[in-house]
Amino acid sequence: MRAVSYVRFVSGYSFEVQQRAFLDYCAASGLEVGPTFTETVALPDAPEFRRMVRVLLTERRGFLVVVLASLTVLGASVREQARRYLQLEALGLPLRLADGTTPDEALLAAWDERSVAQRRREQVRAGMRERALHGEVLGRAPYGYRVADRHLRIHDDEAVVVREIFRRCVEADEGVRVIAGALNAAGSRTRRGGLWSMVSVRAVLRNPVYTGTYRRLGIVVPSEHAALISAERFHAAQARLTSRRTSFTRQERSQYLLAGLATCGYCGSHLIGARRTRQSRTPGAPPKDHRYYQCETRANQGGCEYPTRHADALEAAVRERLAVVADGELDRLGADHRLTEHLDRIETRRDGLRRRLEALLERRASGEWSADRLRQEASQLAVEDLQAEEEADLLLRRRGDDAESERGREALARTRARLVEAWDTLAPDEARRLLRDVVAAIVVTDDAIEVQFAR
Repeated sequence: MRAVSYVRFVSGYSFEVQQRAFLDYCAASGLEVGPTFTETVALPDAPEFRRMVRVLLTERRGFLVVVLASLTVLGASVREQARRYLQLEALGLPLRLADGTTPDEALLAAWDERSVAQRRREQVRAGMRERALHGEVLGRAPYGYRVADRHLRIHDDEAVVVREIFRRCVEADEGVRVIAGALNAAGSRTRRGGLWSMVSVRAVLRNPVYTGTYRRLGIVVPSEHAALISAERFHAAQARLTSRRTSFTRQERSQYLLAGLATCGYCGSHLIGARRTRQSRTPGAPPKDHRYYQCETRANQGGCEYPTRHADALEAAVRERLAVVADGELDRLGADHRLTEHLDRIETRRDGLRRRLEALLERRASGEWSADRLRQEASQLAVEDLQAEEEADLLLRRRGDDAESERGREALARTRARLVEAWDTLAPDEARRLLRDVVAAIVVTDDAIEVQFAR
């Protein structure tokens, strides 16, 4: 019989201690030592655990058994431990514990050791989740709705204002400041009787509740209440809000942001800043300073034909290209929102599966069911939860080759957006630092500017 090891960071159980326990157990039990799957980062979705399951199911050779140092290796909470244990059992991958206990014994002990306060919190949260699943309102109703029989119902007067806010944003392409001013001028007031502000208008535009979807405690209930706007209009508003962040006005600077970053397209030397003072053509007017970029080789040796470039014009051109890239990233916004909604639906389904598993565990803990009965009744639920987890992971991978590269792209996108939005107000050193984060190279000739962005 061949054994595989799964190790994960657990307080009191280092990777070395877990692996030694695995090897000792194999030696004492006469098991053939197989591969070890190591969860280097304790993430809730346990990617290495899921990879282990895929490998064992597709490359199964002979009889397999999964050996852990302790049941706690399977997760940070007893719920997670139970879920992973039942998944292994349902897929025909027997679990053994090197600490000498059986998985069923360890699970029951951990379940019983939960504190009274923890159980009370679980009961309260379970009750709130149950209410949320049925679309019952938790807390105050958002602007545009009222609460009737614990459900959201349209507030007719406020609904008119909500639709007007979205109309102005999407159809008239007005910003939140303009929309707030128009509402106040028309005599409209917030629910508390105050004036509309940029913050309160933006809060309405960002809230997906107006599409008929109720979200609370990680639970998403689509089409639970009447929508005030369509999902398409909501997505269009999100794109408008983000795209307006890339608008800007001309700035005045005394620094050379591109010095050392921009290069000459003819000789490859860096562009350096230069300043010239010229007398004004207007009688009595003071002299004017003009900023330029010029090729370092031309300035020092005179050996390059690169002409000087006005600094304001070159910096504005680079900024324009940054804005175009930011706008291009917005093209994925609608798809990202739909992907998020799909992920929300998966999480809602998984929440329901987990609650049903917990109810079955309670029956086992109370002695009503045997361990075999628990495995029999919970197997399908455990497998469905694992399949939903894999589906969510697949959707997330569509955003990038892996989570790290996706985070890197998101960080670059945020940096680009911040740089474009705050171009006029950033300190010169900060602006240069951000430019170097998002721009790999700027190559300038007399008739072209090529901006190569970091990936």
